[in-house]
Amino acid sequence: MKKFGDLNACISLLRGLQRGSDINPKQKQAVENAIHEIKRIRRKPNLKQHVLRESVRVVAESLIDVFVNRD
Repeated sequence: MKKFGDLNACISLLRGLQRGSDINPKQKQAVENAIHEIKRIRRKPNLKQHVLRESVRVVAESLIDVFVNRD
């Protein structure tokens, strides 16, 4: 149950970030994609560790790319 609580907390934090007016549309879309991926993880409780790590990596990289403006 803690896993779902942690995932729900992540989604809540990302929704708050998304509602903010100081991020651009590209950043909002990246946040929405991250929320979608976290919800996908939440729906699969018996996810293999390597799949879970890959999902977390994808979320982190996409958010870092869009918020740090790496080219």
